[in-house]
Amino acid sequence: MNHKILKIKRSKRYSDRIIIILDNKSVFRIPEDAFILNPLHVGDEISSKDIKKFDKKMRFKEAKDSAYRLLSYRMRSVSEMKKRLKDKSFSTDEIENTIDHLLKLNYLNDQEFCRAFSSEKVKLKKIGPFLLKSDLFKHGLDIELIDNCINQIYNQYNIQDLIEFHLEKKKIIKNELLDKKDKKRLDNYLIRKGFNWEQINNVYADWGLI
Repeated sequence: MNHKILKIKRSKRYSDRIIIILDNKSVFRIPEDAFILNPLHVGDEISSKDIKKFDKKMRFKEAKDSAYRLLSYRMRSVSEMKKRLKDKSFSTDEIENTIDHLLKLNYLNDQEFCRAFSSEKVKLKKIGPFLLKSDLFKHGLDIELIDNCINQIYNQYNIQDLIEFHLEKKKIIKNELLDKKDKKRLDNYLIRKGFNWEQINNVYADWGLI
């Protein structure tokens, strides 16, 4: 079935999209680049099949635009980007097309994401390996990649220095034993920060806390 084009105008909200109004009062949008390659004019007739083709191109364009907006806030892992686009109701085909596009441009790179995320977390939050690993898992990263990132980041940031930072923050005094209640509270705090008992106790021993 064919429809006659009654009006063509540029979107006020998105300048790179063209709005086509048909004789049956229906409306569809075309990405500007697709419109330039396949120009339409008022009075032209267009088939339902061609409208579906333009709709498909528009959906791909919208998926890419959504991905760019997400990346404008911060880096994303591949898994996270897929989930966010799925939450926006894009189809599997639209999502995979967008992911492939971003990977080719290196806008998505799980290795770089893992390194940058790990460095920021440890530098700013002074967290330990267990908490970092848990946070990285949430982004759907490969376990081998996570382990490699963790090994690299804690070669850069010494675990003992990180724990000592938290002891100083809590105003713990060297060679001054804590009572049972205060020590348990400190133990739990450091464990929540992602350090294990061996790492914690090694620092306690150096500080004369046990």
